[in-house]
Amino acid sequence: MDLRLQKIIEETKMKFGLDNYILERTSIYKKRDPIGKIQYTFNMEWFPAHEEQPVDEDSNPDGTAVVEYNISVSSFASVVFVGGISNSTITHFNEKTSQEVGKWIESETGLIYGVDFKLSGSNENEYTYESDIDGIKLTPSGVMNVEFDTNGKLINFNIHGTIPSQEEIIESIFTLTLENIEPLVKKQLQLVKIPSESKKCFVPVYAMEEVFISMDGSKLVPYLEHERSEIILDEIIVWEAPLVRELNRQDIFLASEITVDEAFKKISDEAKLFLSNEDIELSTQVVRDVLRTEFPLESGKWKVATIERKENYIEAVCRMNEEDDILFNRKFVVFIEPQTFGLLNYIDNGAMFEIFDSFEPAKTAVITHDDAYEKMLPYITLEPTYVYDLEKEKYILYGLLDAAEGVDALTGEIVFLQDI
Repeated sequence: MDLRLQKIIEETKMKFGLDNYILERTSIYKKRDPIGKIQYTFNMEWFPAHEEQPVDEDSNPDGTAVVEYNISVSSFASVVFVGGISNSTITHFNEKTSQEVGKWIESETGLIYGVDFKLSGSNENEYTYESDIDGIKLTPSGVMNVEFDTNGKLINFNIHGTIPSQEEIIESIFTLTLENIEPLVKKQLQLVKIPSESKKCFVPVYAMEEVFISMDGSKLVPYLEHERSEIILDEIIVWEAPLVRELNRQDIFLASEITVDEAFKKISDEAKLFLSNEDIELSTQVVRDVLRTEFPLESGKWKVATIERKENYIEAVCRMNEEDDILFNRKFVVFIEPQTFGLLNYIDNGAMFEIFDSFEPAKTAVITHDDAYEKMLPYITLEPTYVYDLEKEKYILYGLLDAAEGVDALTGEIVFLQDI
């Protein structure tokens, strides 16, 4: 065993009381965090020493300790005891309080409880903490979850997302108001058709399209994290003849397994994920061939809406060329190998739309956009949020424009969107 890995193994055994365990499997892999930074992770699977039954290579017996160590930052990212059963010789939480757990997270991460992260939720024997800046939320944010058994033994610890350093934050005072950006706010109020399961029909509703707005109102950032790094194409795909062939689909892996030396080099300056014009053109050709195979009679009915380079694949999202303004629309996603530009896989959400076949279409709106806007004003919120800027590589203060309510376009009543 490599001496650098052996050191981590010994630390793991001591820190989590794994004297009654045997290290069964290990692996090292590379992936990217939500802001695109590379992470090198050492994965360990510790089996209970008394386990005598043969175990399938894709499963773990109850009591197994699955530990992930982030080599990039020299700290533990995840500890999970399978089935919530721990044979550890250490009881980490005798008091079982949020303060005790918060202090333990401090010792594991170097973060300061109450400053870098705060308690955001709790259940019986479980606490959740989230990072913020002076009480202002972040996106992407870091969420830490800790769970323990009735005896106070750790059974689950996970760090999700990213926790920024002070150098990555540009702190400022929030001065944005709804009055300053009224034209933009009005534009974000949109008429959509929401499927109602109880009424078996589509309901026309004026609702806010949630979005982050820069302090000067000049820049909009999508609410959903995955949309922020997408390239918008909206290119209509046409073909002269169908393509008859069998499409071979492969498994897609979010992380790449790597060697010990590759992991400890910590090549943090690796190039950012990028798509050249040629990459986009080659990817579009792959998408065209897939579409003309799967939908031979639908030339011109599909468009490549967005394309994005991921760590191990290129993702091209196709939508119908003439979409209706319903809340959910048909989507066909093609996954492409980034080196050879061969097809990896594809996903079609068309089947889920079959449940709407029996729904009555939405009736024509009676309430005007201006009237709906006046009714919505008391319910529209603008919440300060630090958003990671992919170009500046900093967290910058934005305002989250949102509303949990909407206006029924037939009656003018205020409705809760989640209740439709």
